[in-house]
Amino acid sequence: MSTPNQIGLLYILSMSVLPLRSAFPPSLRYPLQVAVNKITDVRFTCDSRNFNVTLTMQSPFKGLVFAKDFAQECKTIGSSSNTVTISLPASGCGVRLSSVPGETENVQMFYTVHLVIQQDKFLRLISDQEKNVRCYLKDEDFLVKSRALVKTLKSELRGGQISHRVGRMRDAGWSKELEGKQLEEELNEALSAARAWMEIVSDQAEDRSSETLQVGETATLTVKSTLPAGIGWRVVDCLAHDGLGDSSQKLLDEQGCPIDEFLMPELTYGPIRPIALMRHQEAVSRFPAFKFPDRDRLHLSCGLQLCKGPCKKVICNNGNPHENRTSRTFIDASDGDILDRLEVFNSVEVFAPEIDDLGDRPQTNDPELYPFTNIPGDRTFCVSPDKMAIAFCILGFIFLIAVIVAVCSLLKSKRYGSNVPYYSRSLFSSSSTSGSAFGSRLLLHDSPCTAQGASTSRRMQYGRIL
Repeated sequence: MSTPNQIGLLYILSMSVLPLRSAFPPSLRYPLQVAVNKITDVRFTCDSRNFNVTLTMQSPFKGLVFAKDFAQECKTIGSSSNTVTISLPASGCGVRLSSVPGETENVQMFYTVHLVIQQDKFLRLISDQEKNVRCYLKDEDFLVKSRALVKTLKSELRGGQISHRVGRMRDAGWSKELEGKQLEEELNEALSAARAWMEIVSDQAEDRSSETLQVGETATLTVKSTLPAGIGWRVVDCLAHDGLGDSSQKLLDEQGCPIDEFLMPELTYGPIRPIALMRHQEAVSRFPAFKFPDRDRLHLSCGLQLCKGPCKKVICNNGNPHENRTSRTFIDASDGDILDRLEVFNSVEVFAPEIDDLGDRPQTNDPELYPFTNIPGDRTFCVSPDKMAIAFCILGFIFLIAVIVAVCSLLKSKRYGSNVPYYSRSLFSSSSTSGSAFGSRLLLHDSPCTAQGASTSRRMQYGRIL
């Protein structure tokens, strides 16, 4: 029994604890103090093939830095130093290419990547951070670097028949006032502005620069090129992959025709827009956005075929999109000598909320949402793989017990029974000298299953009718 002094002491202690509890709001889920190793500086470099990011941390870092959705493949481990560097390929690991209008006529392109800074090598903590890094590319990073292209254009200006070749270049759009060396300098200036790239944007969102799409949303794939006059191009060999090449789906074949028009239809080439010595053109295809089951990042890669003059035009078959396109129709076969093949690529983040959240939806019998409920004669039911395996194990165990019981019964019957068969006569026939009633009565008396039948069979050879 507590004394008055003990009761008063407990009351004082309880009153002193109440203010401490009220210091944390009820809505605060994480009242414990969390130590965060903050990012103090971010440095990066990028070119047409690589994207390198160096993070400076407030304290020595021994965790993990990886590109979002690529925790095992595109990562780097800290070495207990304040800096950590991660190198990513520009054509994978969730790196996205975008462009904005520049101060001059040229566009300014940049890479973006979403990094996750994990404080521990193996565990996800509340102190983990995410960082979206953007790196602007230099003007020369995405230039069309093709030796065959440069060699072909320069060969048109050199040699013994320079006047004929210059005239041919003039027909393609080169300056008529320039001759010889001056025209070659103009060519070098044009080559310094040749470039090609790919963009993937939403066709429905208000902000077309949005980096995210939803499955089924209309996406616009645009391949843009700015090439010297007299050079043609076309898009071939388009491939969708998960950023690593583990999972892929071919979209366009080697002639630029769609493999499945439901995935991606044929590209439409826009008009050619002249810019000084250059020619700008875009190829566009609109398709419903899709994704791979284990990735939210969709990567697209296409080949860019460069031709001397206009490329050969191909008319793709308009048959069943699921059939293999084995035949093509070529026109203008005399033009379009293939010079080189480049690669353009990009990525976009695609979500599938209608699919990913399907298991979290509450069950409902709303006829507007589920108009095909209570179908007569429908006896379909679904069973998970685990429950199906357990059911098969139980059935197998029951079958095994039945086999054991049957074998034991057979052995027991052989041990205590005779070697003579139980029924030496047919169940439905009688002897040749007796009627059907006599045969039935004989069958009853001949049965060794009863004692009376056994004793009767020993006393008389034939049965009798009572």
